[in-house]
Amino acid sequence: MSININMPQMGYDMQEGTVVKWLKSAGDEISVGDVIAEIETDKAVVEFESPTKGQISELLVEEGQTIEVGKPIATIDDGENEQISDLTEKDTPAESIQETPVENEEPDPNHNEDDQQLNPSVTTSGIKASPIAKRLANERGIDLINVIGTGPGGRITKTDILNYSSDVKPKVALEEPSQVTELIQETPVEVEAEEKLEVQPDPEDSNSQTLSRMRQQIARVTTLSKQEKPHFYVSTDINMSEAMNVRTQINKALEADGIRISVNDMILLACVGALKEFPNMNAYFNNDRIQLNDQINIGMAIATDEGLIMPAIMDCDSKDLKEIAKSSKDLVHRSNSGSLRSQEYTGGTFAVSNLGIFDVTSFVAIIQPPQSAILAVGKVSPRPIVQNDSVTIGQVMTATLAADHRIVDGAEGAKFIQHVKTTLETPMSLVM
Repeated sequence: MSININMPQMGYDMQEGTVVKWLKSAGDEISVGDVIAEIETDKAVVEFESPTKGQISELLVEEGQTIEVGKPIATIDDGENEQISDLTEKDTPAESIQETPVENEEPDPNHNEDDQQLNPSVTTSGIKASPIAKRLANERGIDLINVIGTGPGGRITKTDILNYSSDVKPKVALEEPSQVTELIQETPVEVEAEEKLEVQPDPEDSNSQTLSRMRQQIARVTTLSKQEKPHFYVSTDINMSEAMNVRTQINKALEADGIRISVNDMILLACVGALKEFPNMNAYFNNDRIQLNDQINIGMAIATDEGLIMPAIMDCDSKDLKEIAKSSKDLVHRSNSGSLRSQEYTGGTFAVSNLGIFDVTSFVAIIQPPQSAILAVGKVSPRPIVQNDSVTIGQVMTATLAADHRIVDGAEGAKFIQHVKTTLETPMSLVM
């Protein structure tokens, strides 16, 4: 059966993407997870992995073409018969299968291409969703019409329900009961009005600038984050003197392996331990519930020429300090080369923003939706500290936690950042 592969939603509030390059061709056999294209979002170029296996039947868009989220970009023949090909989970009842269109049906003279289905998860006969997805949605009070399906043919799966966030609310436009609905992300600016957001410079005003797509996306996401997430902040000064000594010793030992541990790597691993102790910091607010994440995927704020991106190191809770160091450097390299994987771009559960390299002492950061917290750290610099009733000079770093007050309170935020502080001030726990 032919299955539509749709433009994925890779990023909070993403409305459209551009196919930069096809890495597979029509007729190629592919497996689940194979990279089939490079997709440019508003902020980065991301590798798009196939959600199903089969043979590519047709590439529906050309390289360089921009497509709305949910619209088909390719079709894949999965080699299955018509009825069972739409199954993504066992024991799916036959009534959940959509009826097959009659191929030889006379064309409707009033048919308009613009009325074609944009998101296959919504059809005239109902919403395509697996039984377990329907059950979970019912238990969580989630309206399936608000969920974008990522399964074969746009089918809503268990994962789509578990990852659903009420912070991302699709807009549904129904003109007639029989009309196919279109799902788009609800933003202050309609998709058709996107170009209007670009500020056209006044010929007489030399100070006017045109907003890039990345700046537009940053403007939307940060505005929504501050409007929807009640931020609170807690700060502490961390004595990094011992951590710097331990780092020097580790780097000497790893010199032959070509691995170098950075201060940021130590901060990331310290956060992993704190997130295990305080799992609500690794959660998100979903439909008036706190949804815990199964993995610890820490996003790293990476500056580009146009703005900030925050891809994540996946499965940090299974990595040691050396693996964190290798992963962080690889992530920075691939962010700059445009070879991020979609999961890295969208799968962060917590974030760290480090502006120490820019000689910044302290700052507060904005939470990256749908995450619930972010740690902002400044540079490590010599400062006077009091030890044993005497003043000495130590290597000190200021850290500030921003957290979503709907999920955690100030006391829990204080305990979290204290855990990070204790770990970094007794850094041997990072290597034992």
